[in-house]
Amino acid sequence: MAVTHRPHLARLTAAAALVLALAACSDDAEPDAVPTAPSSSATEATSEPVEPTTEPTTAPTPEPTVPPEPTVPPEPTEPPIDPDAPPTTYDAAQARFDALGQEPVELMRFESTSGIYCLLDSDFAIGCELPAGGVPDPVYCGDGPSQNVGRVVFTEGDPLPECNSDTIREPDAPVVELDTVGASSATGVQCLVEEIGVTCLDPARTQGFFLGPDDYTVFTAG
Repeated sequence: MAVTHRPHLARLTAAAALVLALAACSDDAEPDAVPTAPSSSATEATSEPVEPTTEPTTAPTPEPTVPPEPTVPPEPTEPPIDPDAPPTTYDAAQARFDALGQEPVELMRFESTSGIYCLLDSDFAIGCELPAGGVPDPVYCGDGPSQNVGRVVFTEGDPLPECNSDTIREPDAPVVELDTVGASSATGVQCLVEEIGVTCLDPARTQGFFLGPDDYTVFTAG
């Protein structure tokens, strides 16, 4: 049996195989895709966090603390002087002299307008005497020559009330007006004449007395 050669078909088959081979090579030789740059949002997401820049806060300088002023207690005020009440302490008596503010009159003896007689410089006695009678004080006078205190004198000790029946009075003594201070520079004794009586002080011994028609008292500082 005769064999029929078909060269044309063989050539077509070979051509088809060549095309397929070329196509395969074309796919292998295609360059890789160019990488695209990351978006700005991605860059921001992967970058390190940025510290916020803030100005440093300066703390205010505290004002210096000023201590409060110490409270000074008010000066104690002396009670008002009652012209109708005799002094009962040395300080109260001295306050009456200070309130008058009058320079003393140099006197050795004097008599007030109410008749109280005072000796400020004498070898016999230094003190004052009522004109008559006296202040009744039987408890103090006891068995004395009188039951009334009629004189008070300065002694080596405290001022001494006397229940006297005699007198130290001498005539022609100068009469002084009310609110007058009589004093002796020799003895330092000074006496203030007021309507209620006479107050005498011996500043060297810080002692004194008051003598009036209705009352008497003696006092020493401290």
